[in-house]
Amino acid sequence: MKKLTIDLNDLYFFVQVVDRGGFTAAADALDIPKSRLSRRTAELEKVLGVRLLHRTSRRIALTEVGSQFYQHCVAMIIEAHAAEDVVQRTLVEPVGVMRFSAPEGMIDLILSDLLPRFMAMYPKVQVMTQITNRNVDLIEERIDVALRINSQALENSSLVQTNLCSTPWGLYASPSFIERAGQPQCPADLASLDALVFGMEEEAPTWRLLNQAGEQQAVTLKPRMRSDNIRLLKKAALAHMGVIALPRHACSEDLAQKSLQRVLPDWHPPSGQVRLVFPTRRGLVPAVRAYIEFLKAELPARIALLSGNN
Repeated sequence: MKKLTIDLNDLYFFVQVVDRGGFTAAADALDIPKSRLSRRTAELEKVLGVRLLHRTSRRIALTEVGSQFYQHCVAMIIEAHAAEDVVQRTLVEPVGVMRFSAPEGMIDLILSDLLPRFMAMYPKVQVMTQITNRNVDLIEERIDVALRINSQALENSSLVQTNLCSTPWGLYASPSFIERAGQPQCPADLASLDALVFGMEEEAPTWRLLNQAGEQQAVTLKPRMRSDNIRLLKKAALAHMGVIALPRHACSEDLAQKSLQRVLPDWHPPSGQVRLVFPTRRGLVPAVRAYIEFLKAELPARIALLSGNN
């Protein structure tokens, strides 16, 4: 079957000619020369290889095939307007699916409270949440926005990054573990204690620690457990298995309940930087833009509240 090359504008012009009863009225309504409108209709008939209109000096009339063709053109225009309305609605009101990725700890301890509030504010937004500690490929996995915690800025990335806040870290252990193993007095004492280490690298793990004076010390650890699951490591700390490095917001309740306590309070790992990452600033649909603005407004205060003086 021969593939036709039809200018879709010509279909719209053809409908206008039929609806308005002639070329003169249609040309006036479209604000284009009558000669141009007549020429475009003739070109459409030439491309199709059929006559669509019977023309006389006083009136036009649809041919039999022209009548059928007209019905399809009207249906196409209606669908085009409907498609445009869909886009316009998404540009005005937050609606549709928003795909979001965040690390496990942030979902459990912070976003489980914030997400319901966002969804109550925007009831027409459907949230698809991916919980993972890996850096997802936003483009490949069709993620609209990701939350990441990094101690350093992301490098060599074409993604848009928005810094939200820093999140302080500390060292923690259960009182029972400290009573059994002894309270460390300086960073070097950590080398002899069981450590619960985030990450699966095979080389000897280390913690880089800072104090208020700006001094730094690196401690090579004796890992009792390694995992890429921060929840598992925290449960191990609560089960008296070792010392753990955690964001302060991740253990506020445990400190209040005295199931964990601070270890070496004058020393701490470097703060993490909480960032939002998304593919582009241009063309963000309102659902994604609304979520980004919501997190920018709500998440820093939530992290500060949970971090406190832990």
